[in-house]
Amino acid sequence: VLQGKLSVYHTEGFLGEGSYGKVVKCTKLDNEELVAVKVLRKDCFKEGKKEAKILRKILQLDPEKNNLLKFIESFKYKGYFCLAFEILDVSVFDFIKSRDFVPLSLPEIRVIAQQLLVALNALKSAGLVHADIKPDNIMFVNHRSQPLKVKLIDFGLAVKASKLWFVGTVQAIGYRAPEVILGLKMNESVDMWSLGCSLAYMYLGYNLYPTHCVYEVIRAIVHIHGQPPDDVLKDGMDVQHFFTKLTDSSHSGLDDLLKTRPRPIDPMEREDSLGFISLLKQILLVDPDARITPGEALGHCFITMKSF
Repeated sequence: VLQGKLSVYHTEGFLGEGSYGKVVKCTKLDNEELVAVKVLRKDCFKEGKKEAKILRKILQLDPEKNNLLKFIESFKYKGYFCLAFEILDVSVFDFIKSRDFVPLSLPEIRVIAQQLLVALNALKSAGLVHADIKPDNIMFVNHRSQPLKVKLIDFGLAVKASKLWFVGTVQAIGYRAPEVILGLKMNESVDMWSLGCSLAYMYLGYNLYPTHCVYEVIRAIVHIHGQPPDDVLKDGMDVQHFFTKLTDSSHSGLDDLLKTRPRPIDPMEREDSLGFISLLKQILLVDPDARITPGEALGHCFITMKSF
């Protein structure tokens, strides 16, 4: 039994664990409601307090309307810092894995993308950056009763946009924006890059960029998008680690993703594929200042389904 400030929680079993500690499934004894409680390792106390502070800010954003994980309370229990949340179903990563990495359909991706853009728009309005968007942190609320309803979870790395520069390295490697890798100035658009990588994962059933080595990520980015413009590179603290002057400026572009699926016979489906790639190209722009914002992306034809 975990004694919170607002409720007493009876533990029912483990939901998962990470570098920070464990997530436990619990019942609130006052109303029998199922919740998830994140129990942080004892040496993560400071991180827990920081996450709770961000989560309280997010509560003011109307988590239900904005597709963000709903926070219940934080409390200390026997020297452990605990965070209680609403319980959700399965992550996009685990869902795709459970069907042998068969990708999602474009109509499914559209519904999920729209909800995540709403979430990012809300975070941007509050000057917050999630900084760890990936398929593991996008969860279906209940994929049986509300098939495609998702929420953004895990605000353990979330930070005020104004403080992003001081945090240094954020984001999982295959989802890390080029400006983070190269030590350039960063803002909320790092989240859009990770969202683009997550949408590509849903479309492909595998990662667009390598996930174990930043050198490989930069090589893949250059291969797909070409070398970043000189004015983007000139301010980077870590640029010299990655770039000698490239003579070969050829690159493949994201249009090649269309070849990963059978060519649609239906003209509407064909238009949908082109619309998706068009949105992805505007999200995965190497120059963060040119990258589409969540608000702009909500008006893109792939999301609105208005004709090109």
